[in-house]
Amino acid sequence: MKKWIVTGAFLMVIMMLPLWAAANDLSEASEFLCSPSWAISCAANHVCETGLPMEWNIPEFVIADLTKKTLSTPGDSGQNRTTSIETAQSEDGLIIIQGHELGRAFSLVVSESTGSLSGSITSENLTIAVFGACIPLPMEGVGQ
Repeated sequence: MKKWIVTGAFLMVIMMLPLWAAANDLSEASEFLCSPSWAISCAANHVCETGLPMEWNIPEFVIADLTKKTLSTPGDSGQNRTTSIETAQSEDGLIIIQGHELGRAFSLVVSESTGSLSGSITSENLTIAVFGACIPLPMEGVGQ
């Protein structure tokens, strides 16, 4: 069983390489669009599953606005979801974003040079690790 999980995770990382390579430089961005592309969910009972983020109600696209200190879904997504960022800082080429809401804590790490995204959402007895890519905004026709 563990062999299949490791093999699956390895294959997902290989499939993600083109997305990471295509991501843009975020070093000067105060707003960027992120797309989580795969996730691993692990429960306290030692059961872990991999899959698409939407399987755990994670939006397909999220806008990180470091000026407004919000994470939100794009206006035209129809989801109308927003949460506050409690801390956002740049450190050693990484943008680190953290916050909590409704009994869940989140932490995102985004590479300024490549836009690669790693994050976690944690609640009691459940942690979801998310991987994806981010691009700087504004882009014509995206967001508000």
